Amino acid sequence: MNQKPKKVVIIGTYPEHGSRNIGDQLITTCLTEVIESLCDAKIDVIWRADQWTNVREKILKADHVFFACLAIRHQMHNKEYPYLKQIIESGIPFSVIAAGTSLPVHERSHLFSNISKDSLSLLLSINERAAVFTTRGVVTQEFCYHHGLKAAKLAGDVAFYSKQYAKRVFIEGKRINTIVISDPHHASAYLGAFRKLHANLSSMFPEARILVAQHGASDVVESFCREQNIECVKIYEHRYDGLGIYAEADLHVGFRVHGHVSALKRRVYSYLLEQDGRGCDYGLTLDKRISVPNYLMSNKITLNNIAKSLLKRSSGQGAIASTVPADILTSMIRQDQVNGFAKFTGLEDQIESFNSNTYRSVQTALLGA
Repeated sequence: MNQKPKKVVIIGTYPEHGSRNIGDQLITTCLTEVIESLCDAKIDVIWRADQWTNVREKILKADHVFFACLAIRHQMHNKEYPYLKQIIESGIPFSVIAAGTSLPVHERSHLFSNISKDSLSLLLSINERAAVFTTRGVVTQEFCYHHGLKAAKLAGDVAFYSKQYAKRVFIEGKRINTIVISDPHHASAYLGAFRKLHANLSSMFPEARILVAQHGASDVVESFCREQNIECVKIYEHRYDGLGIYAEADLHVGFRVHGHVSALKRRVYSYLLEQDGRGCDYGLTLDKRISVPNYLMSNKITLNNIAKSLLKRSSGQGAIASTVPADILTSMIRQDQVNGFAKFTGLEDQIESFNSNTYRSVQTALLGA
C-alpha cells in the first residue's frame, strides 16, 4: 500500500513584498529539491515573518517543519520569526537546515553577544528539541558553540544543492568572455566600490561582455547602471529561474553571497566582496581564498565624529564603503588569471560535501535514517 504523502512545511526567507531577494528563493528551491528526492511530500512554503494566525493551521497539520537557513538575528523572536515560540511549543517535529548569522564583523568587539535574551532562550529551546540543526558557515557554527548550542553541526549552505550540476568540475584556463557582477546590498553606500569594481574588470578584460545581475529591487542600482551605461538585468523579476544568468558567465565578481553560490555550483569562477557577517561566513568556510572583506566600518566614538555623523544623517548621507577592497580583489583575480584559475580545481569536492551533508540531514529529519 502506498504511504500518504508527508505534509511538510518550509519556513522560507523570500521577501515577496519587499526586496524580492532572489537568493532567498534559491534557498527554498534547493531545500524543496532535497525533500522531493527523499519522499512523496506535500510541501507548503510560508513566510518567516507572517502572523501566527495565518500559518497556524498548516504548521499544526504538518508531519515536519523545516526552517530554511534560519536567520539568527538580534531580535529574531519578534521580527524575523514572530511565531517561533509557538512552533517550539506545538510539539510538531521541526529541523533547522543551514542556519546563518549576520554578525557585526565590522565592530571592534562583542562579536557573539549581538543577540537578545529572548532570542537566545528560543535558540536554546531549538537546540534541545530540533530533530536536526545544521549551520552554513564557520562563523555561525562558532556562534552556536559560544552559546552552548551543542546540537548545531556545520553542514554548508543548502543553496549549493543541485543534482543537475553534481558531476561538473572546474576547468582550468577558461577564456573570460562574459562577466556577471552581482549588485551590492546598501547600494547608496557601495556605489563607489561598485564603480571601482566595474572599472577594474573592464580594464582587465577589455573584450569581455560585462553585465550586472540585480538580485533585489533597488532604484539606486538601476539608476546608477543606466547613468553609467552598464548593462543591467533584473533577475529578481524572474523568481524561479533568474539565477540561470550565471550559467552564461565565465566569471562572477560581486557582492551577493547567493550570486557567489550560484556561480560556484555551476563551476563558474567566482569572487566575493564580503559586505557583512554573511559574506564573512562564506569567505571563511570555503577552502579557497576567493573573497575579500568590504565592510562598512564603525567610526571611533569622538565628539568630532558624532558631529560629522549627525550632519550626514541630516543631509540624507551615511557611511561610505571603501573602494580599496575592489583593488585588492582585482589583484587576486589578475594573478589567478595568469595561473589559469587553477585555484578553483578541486573546489567542487567541498561543494559536493556540503550537498551530501544537506541530503543526509534532511533524510535524518524526515525518515530518521
